[in-house]
Amino acid sequence: MKKLLLIVLVYCVLVMSGARAQDSVTLYGLIDLGLQYNETQQDILGQRQRGAFYGMAGGVQSGSRFGLRGISDLGGGTKVLFVLENGFDPGNGTASQDSRLFGRQSIIGLSNSELGRVDFGRQINLASQYFLSVDPFGEGFGQANMGASFGSANTLRYSNMVLLQSRSVGGLTVGAGYSFATGLSSIYADNGSCKVTGCNISQYAYQYEPANNLRALTLGLKYQQGPLLLSAAYDQLSGPANIQNGPPSPNPTAWLLGGAYDFSTVTLSAAYGQTRNGSFVGQPPGTGAYGAALLASTTLGADLLFASGLAYDSYLLGISIPMQGASLLASWQMMRPVGDFASADAANQVIYSAGYVYNFSKRTNLYTYVSYANNFAKVNTALSMMVGVGLRHQF
Repeated sequence: MKKLLLIVLVYCVLVMSGARAQDSVTLYGLIDLGLQYNETQQDILGQRQRGAFYGMAGGVQSGSRFGLRGISDLGGGTKVLFVLENGFDPGNGTASQDSRLFGRQSIIGLSNSELGRVDFGRQINLASQYFLSVDPFGEGFGQANMGASFGSANTLRYSNMVLLQSRSVGGLTVGAGYSFATGLSSIYADNGSCKVTGCNISQYAYQYEPANNLRALTLGLKYQQGPLLLSAAYDQLSGPANIQNGPPSPNPTAWLLGGAYDFSTVTLSAAYGQTRNGSFVGQPPGTGAYGAALLASTTLGADLLFASGLAYDSYLLGISIPMQGASLLASWQMMRPVGDFASADAANQVIYSAGYVYNFSKRTNLYTYVSYANNFAKVNTALSMMVGVGLRHQF
């Protein structure tokens, strides 16, 4: 794998040297590494269980990566573009995203100055793209990430997706995408004899029959004009038909609305969403730490959960205060169970987070953060606390 990667990089450098003047290929990357303390607690069979981690944690503010992006001008306002992006753990050098070579992104597409763009391949869903600037923490910093309460905005990646996005007209952009096979694993609850603990289906490979793949629809709308940003998104999953009795019905869905306004001295943001009949990929406790946390979760950190009647509402309030060469970040999140699964065993997840980012330069920054979660993953009595400091460099 290392030799193959080296060959690919050398080849791309050679291509870069022979590219036409109007074409470009860029090698880029980011390394994020620091120290983190994480403690989790949960009542299990009447006993208070505690676990703690202290050590090195990678990819906390932003996932470490390196990649290649290229643009070739075809004339008439049309360009062909590509992105190949690998995720890795700088602490031990291993590949992320299930050890895929280009697990973060693998895209080829066309853009037109009058129409918009179409992209093919493994890419990020529209909820994660359009709400990146709504979250004060930029969908990073572990459980401070809004993805801890809005799973569909947790930098969710779909493989084998075609994604259409219009050009911005008066600040308005509209997008729609469909994944023929997401490459995600999923859990199917109350599906024949399959239960949460016994029906974990991995669908990484593409199945010949289309209905036997885990598929996804993603829709999004973004309006950005001056200091105002408004976003909306919708995702729907369709489970493979070849599991026992088929996937639970109806399909899991998630929609969210939100926005941010930059007052120059402070940026305020808010979001609200509803998830029904399941759960999307969420933030596990101790994100970025090595090893598994004590806190078990059947609703977060388990890729996708199909469960008819499972429903929750999500809320976010955030603030970002720019300072000279730095910024202060803070947010409050709540994930409230509703419907059939709202019981004595479930409780409102509430997360309080604060962070400070100091910029040494445009490419290098130091960060520190603290985040406290009560009833984490909607599990009554479960607590998760994170404190950390790290260094991030972009190249």
